[in-house]
Amino acid sequence: MNRSGIQIGPGLDELMAYLKICKSLVFNGLHVYDGHLRDSDFPIRKEKIQKGIKDVETYFEALKIDYPKAELICGGTPSFTSHVLQEKRITSPGTCVLWDWGYGEKLTEQNFKHAALLVTRIISKPTEGIITVDLGHKSVAAENPIDKRVKFLNLDNYELLSQSEEHGVIKVNDWNNWNVGDVIYGIPYHICPTINLHDEVSVIENGTKVDTWPITARKRKLTF
Repeated sequence: MNRSGIQIGPGLDELMAYLKICKSLVFNGLHVYDGHLRDSDFPIRKEKIQKGIKDVETYFEALKIDYPKAELICGGTPSFTSHVLQEKRITSPGTCVLWDWGYGEKLTEQNFKHAALLVTRIISKPTEGIITVDLGHKSVAAENPIDKRVKFLNLDNYELLSQSEEHGVIKVNDWNNWNVGDVIYGIPYHICPTINLHDEVSVIENGTKVDTWPITARKRKLTF
Protein backbone atom coordinates (compact mmCIF):
# COMPACT_ATOMS: atom_id res chain seq x y z
CA MET A 1 0.00 0.00 0.00
CA ASN A 2 3.12 2.20 -0.12
CA ARG A 3 2.55 3.54 3.39
CA SER A 4 5.61 2.10 5.09
CA GLY A 5 7.95 -0.87 4.97
CA ILE A 6 10.35 -1.97 2.28
CA GLN A 7 10.16 -4.11 -0.85
CA ILE A 8 12.12 -7.31 -1.36
CA GLY A 9 15.25 -6.35 -3.25
CA PRO A 10 18.58 -4.52 -2.81
CA GLY A 11 17.20 -2.20 -0.15
CA LEU A 12 16.11 -5.05 2.07
CA ASP A 13 19.36 -6.91 1.48
CA GLU A 14 21.26 -3.81 2.61
CA LEU A 15 19.10 -3.49 5.70
CA MET A 16 19.61 -7.14 6.68
CA ALA A 17 23.36 -6.78 6.22
CA TYR A 18 23.37 -3.74 8.49
CA LEU A 19 21.41 -5.57 11.18
CA LYS A 20 24.21 -8.12 11.47
CA ILE A 21 26.60 -5.43 12.70
CA CYS A 22 24.08 -3.28 14.55
CA LYS A 23 24.37 -3.68 18.34
CA SER A 24 21.13 -1.88 19.16
CA LEU A 25 18.63 -3.90 17.13
CA VAL A 26 17.75 -7.58 17.08
CA PHE A 27 15.99 -9.12 14.08
CA ASN A 28 12.97 -11.19 15.15
CA GLY A 29 11.14 -11.58 11.87
CA LEU A 30 9.15 -9.95 9.09
CA HIS A 31 5.70 -8.37 9.14
CA VAL A 32 3.88 -8.60 5.82
CA TYR A 33 0.76 -6.47 5.35
CA ASP A 34 -1.64 -7.03 2.45
CA GLY A 35 -4.56 -4.83 3.48
CA HIS A 36 -5.23 -3.78 -0.11
CA LEU A 37 -6.58 -7.26 -0.92
CA ARG A 38 -10.26 -7.08 0.06
CA ASP A 39 -12.13 -8.94 -2.67
CA SER A 40 -15.56 -10.04 -1.45
CA ASP A 41 -15.10 -13.36 -3.30
CA PHE A 42 -13.00 -15.38 -0.85
CA PRO A 43 -11.38 -17.79 -3.38
CA ILE A 44 -10.25 -14.82 -5.50
CA ARG A 45 -8.91 -12.96 -2.44
CA LYS A 46 -7.13 -16.10 -1.21
CA GLU A 47 -5.47 -16.63 -4.59
CA LYS A 48 -4.20 -13.04 -4.67
CA ILE A 49 -2.89 -13.30 -1.10
CA GLN A 50 -1.01 -16.52 -1.82
CA LYS A 51 0.47 -15.06 -4.99
CA GLY A 52 1.53 -11.89 -3.18
CA ILE A 53 3.33 -13.67 -0.34
CA LYS A 54 5.15 -16.25 -2.45
CA ASP A 55 8.33 -14.18 -2.89
CA VAL A 56 8.25 -13.15 0.77
CA GLU A 57 8.19 -16.76 1.94
CA THR A 58 11.12 -17.64 -0.33
CA TYR A 59 13.13 -14.72 1.06
CA PHE A 60 12.11 -15.57 4.63
CA GLU A 61 13.20 -19.20 4.34
CA ALA A 62 16.67 -18.00 3.32
CA LEU A 63 16.77 -15.72 6.38
CA LYS A 64 15.93 -18.65 8.66
CA ILE A 65 19.42 -20.03 8.06
CA ASP A 66 20.90 -17.17 10.10
CA TYR A 67 17.78 -16.52 12.21
CA PRO A 68 16.15 -19.88 12.98
CA LYS A 69 13.77 -18.32 15.56
CA ALA A 70 12.54 -15.59 13.22
CA GLU A 71 8.77 -15.35 12.76
CA LEU A 72 6.62 -14.35 9.79
CA ILE A 73 3.68 -12.18 10.84
CA CYS A 74 1.11 -11.81 8.07
CA GLY A 75 -1.75 -9.58 7.08
CA GLY A 76 -4.68 -7.97 8.84
CA THR A 77 -8.34 -8.86 9.08
CA PRO A 78 -9.13 -9.27 5.32
CA SER A 79 -6.38 -11.85 4.81
CA PHE A 80 -6.75 -13.52 8.22
CA THR A 81 -8.80 -16.46 6.91
CA SER A 82 -6.09 -17.22 4.35
CA HIS A 83 -2.97 -16.88 6.49
CA VAL A 84 -4.45 -18.80 9.45
CA LEU A 85 -4.46 -21.95 7.28
CA GLN A 86 -0.65 -21.90 7.12
CA GLU A 87 1.13 -23.27 10.20
CA LYS A 88 4.32 -21.27 9.65
CA ARG A 89 2.54 -17.89 9.63
CA ILE A 90 1.43 -15.76 12.56
CA THR A 91 -1.74 -13.80 11.85
CA SER A 92 -2.44 -10.25 13.03
CA PRO A 93 -6.12 -9.41 12.54
CA GLY A 94 -7.54 -6.52 14.53
CA THR A 95 -10.99 -5.49 13.36
CA CYS A 96 -12.49 -8.90 14.17
CA VAL A 97 -12.19 -8.11 17.89
CA LEU A 98 -15.15 -5.72 17.64
CA TRP A 99 -16.14 -6.18 13.97
CA ASP A 100 -17.89 -3.63 11.79
CA TRP A 101 -20.40 -3.30 8.98
CA GLY A 102 -17.78 -2.76 6.26
CA TYR A 103 -15.88 -6.02 6.76
CA GLY A 104 -19.07 -7.86 7.67
CA GLU A 105 -20.42 -6.92 4.24
CA LYS A 106 -17.28 -7.88 2.32
CA LEU A 107 -15.66 -10.73 4.26
CA THR A 108 -18.67 -13.02 4.34
CA GLU A 109 -16.61 -16.10 5.25
CA GLN A 110 -15.71 -14.45 8.57
CA ASN A 111 -18.81 -14.97 10.67
CA PHE A 112 -17.97 -12.66 13.57
CA LYS A 113 -20.57 -10.91 15.70
CA HIS A 114 -20.68 -7.14 16.09
CA ALA A 115 -19.45 -6.28 19.57
CA ALA A 116 -19.47 -2.47 19.32
CA LEU A 117 -22.60 -0.41 18.75
CA LEU A 118 -23.26 3.32 18.60
CA VAL A 119 -26.23 4.56 20.62
CA THR A 120 -28.03 7.62 19.28
CA ARG A 121 -31.31 9.37 20.02
CA ILE A 122 -33.83 11.24 17.93
CA ILE A 123 -33.55 14.90 18.91
CA SER A 124 -35.87 16.43 16.32
CA LYS A 125 -38.52 15.74 13.66
CA PRO A 126 -38.02 18.96 11.69
CA THR A 127 -40.30 18.11 8.76
CA GLU A 128 -42.43 15.19 7.61
CA GLY A 129 -40.34 12.18 6.67
CA ILE A 130 -37.20 13.53 8.34
CA ILE A 131 -35.71 12.69 11.75
CA THR A 132 -32.56 14.18 13.22
CA VAL A 133 -30.30 12.18 15.55
CA ASP A 134 -27.34 13.21 17.71
CA LEU A 135 -24.92 11.13 15.64
CA GLY A 136 -22.69 13.45 13.66
CA HIS A 137 -19.21 12.92 12.30
CA LYS A 138 -17.80 13.56 15.79
CA SER A 139 -19.33 10.21 16.71
CA VAL A 140 -18.82 8.01 13.64
CA ALA A 141 -15.91 8.13 11.20
CA ALA A 142 -16.66 10.41 8.23
CA GLU A 143 -13.94 9.03 5.94
CA ASN A 144 -16.45 7.29 3.65
CA PRO A 145 -19.37 8.54 1.53
CA ILE A 146 -22.52 9.32 3.48
CA ASP A 147 -24.10 5.91 2.71
CA LYS A 148 -21.02 4.04 4.00
CA ARG A 149 -20.65 5.39 7.53
CA VAL A 150 -23.17 3.64 9.76
CA LYS A 151 -25.78 0.88 9.51
CA PHE A 152 -28.81 1.45 11.75
CA LEU A 153 -30.18 -1.76 13.22
CA ASN A 154 -33.69 -0.76 14.22
CA LEU A 155 -34.50 1.43 11.23
CA ASP A 156 -36.04 0.09 8.01
CA ASN A 157 -36.23 1.80 4.63
CA TYR A 158 -34.17 4.82 5.62
CA GLU A 159 -31.54 7.04 4.03
CA LEU A 160 -28.87 9.00 5.88
CA LEU A 161 -29.08 12.29 3.98
CA SER A 162 -26.38 14.35 5.67
CA GLN A 163 -24.16 14.74 8.71
CA SER A 164 -22.68 17.71 10.49
CA GLU A 165 -20.48 17.63 13.57
CA GLU A 166 -23.32 16.87 16.00
CA HIS A 167 -26.26 15.83 13.85
CA GLY A 168 -27.35 13.14 11.45
CA VAL A 169 -30.34 13.82 9.18
CA ILE A 170 -32.26 10.70 8.19
CA LYS A 171 -35.13 10.20 5.76
CA VAL A 172 -37.60 7.53 6.96
CA ASN A 173 -40.81 6.04 5.59
CA ASP A 174 -42.45 5.36 8.96
CA TRP A 175 -42.02 8.91 10.30
CA ASN A 176 -45.17 8.80 12.45
CA ASN A 177 -43.87 5.78 14.38
CA TRP A 178 -40.85 7.66 15.75
CA ASN A 179 -40.72 10.16 18.61
CA VAL A 180 -38.15 12.57 19.97
CA GLY A 181 -36.07 10.64 22.52
CA ASP A 182 -36.35 7.25 20.81
CA VAL A 183 -33.08 5.30 20.79
CA ILE A 184 -31.51 3.99 17.59
CA TYR A 185 -28.55 1.60 17.43
CA GLY A 186 -25.92 1.75 14.73
CA ILE A 187 -22.99 -0.36 13.53
CA PRO A 188 -20.03 1.69 12.23
CA TYR A 189 -18.88 0.97 8.70
CA HIS A 190 -15.28 1.26 9.95
CA ILE A 191 -14.87 0.60 13.65
CA CYS A 192 -11.19 1.57 13.98
CA PRO A 193 -11.39 5.37 13.54
CA THR A 194 -14.88 5.45 15.09
CA ILE A 195 -13.63 4.02 18.39
CA ASN A 196 -11.02 6.75 18.60
CA LEU A 197 -13.72 9.45 18.55
CA HIS A 198 -14.86 8.48 22.05
CA ASP A 199 -13.19 8.83 25.44
CA GLU A 200 -14.63 5.58 26.75
CA VAL A 201 -16.94 2.71 25.87
CA SER A 202 -19.59 1.09 28.02
CA VAL A 203 -19.43 -2.68 28.44
CA ILE A 204 -22.92 -4.21 28.29
CA GLU A 205 -23.65 -7.70 29.56
CA ASN A 206 -27.17 -9.14 29.53
CA GLY A 207 -28.62 -5.68 29.01
CA THR A 208 -26.75 -4.13 31.95
CA LYS A 209 -23.73 -1.86 31.98
CA VAL A 210 -21.04 -3.74 33.91
CA ASP A 211 -17.84 -1.84 33.12
CA THR A 212 -16.26 1.10 31.30
CA TRP A 213 -13.17 0.90 29.12
CA PRO A 214 -11.05 4.01 28.49
CA ILE A 215 -9.89 4.64 24.91
CA THR A 216 -6.19 5.12 25.61
CA ALA A 217 -5.32 5.87 21.99
CA ARG A 218 -7.01 9.28 22.36
CA LYS A 219 -4.31 10.28 24.86
CA ARG A 220 -1.36 9.73 22.55
CA LYS A 221 1.44 12.31 22.59
CA LEU A 222 4.88 12.87 21.17
CA THR A 223 7.78 12.23 23.53
CA PHE A 224 11.46 13.03 23.06
